[in-house]
Amino acid sequence: MSENNGAKPAEAPAALDLDTLERESNNTREFTFIHEGRRWTLSSPMEIDWQDVVVAMNDPFSFFRRTLPAEDADAFLKTKLPVWKMRALVERYMAHYGVPNEGELGALPR
Repeated sequence: MSENNGAKPAEAPAALDLDTLERESNNTREFTFIHEGRRWTLSSPMEIDWQDVVVAMNDPFSFFRRTLPAEDADAFLKTKLPVWKMRALVERYMAHYGVPNEGELGALPR
């Protein structure tokens, strides 16, 4: 029988320490598009909280409010954009940054 002398047993190392994790690949290329003669730049979803990304993927207003600078989001949301162009924009944005599509997103924990 071994004596513990009141000491706590050592914890096993964590499988992943998010506090010290460094990004392996850094896709810093901006995603830009032209609409109504103006260049718009969407921020990377990798810099947005994952919960906001999930919400934004299901809500176009939220998507543009989170990915465009505030002054640009207001201006963009006043423009007209047919659904087929919106779909193309979002699909290319997600592909650009490697964001899972809707089918793949269902596999993420909720």
